[in-house]
Amino acid sequence: MTTPQKPQTKMLQLKERRGGIPQALLDSVREHNAARVAIKRALAAGPLTVPEVAAAAGLSTRETLWILTAMRKYGAVAEDTQAGSYMRYALTTKEARA
Repeated sequence: MTTPQKPQTKMLQLKERRGGIPQALLDSVREHNAARVAIKRALAAGPLTVPEVAAAAGLSTRETLWILTAMRKYGAVAEDTQAGSYMRYALTTKEARA
């Protein structure tokens, strides 16, 4: 006796037709997530400017600025105090606990 198979969802059908997720996209997401974690680790010690975060995380200042901007937009970091012409960024309380 055979068991009836579940009908595939439209999303699964689409994934099968397209051949899955491209490896380049998976690699890009993995790199971005690793950079975000490195930034969070750097900020765990306290508020830092973009160049300080970049140096501590081992990233370029350009990449760090883009990621910090996204993290600020979604509430993971907030602007803290100003250090010369740079703003210091700090983890929000919800991110500091995570």
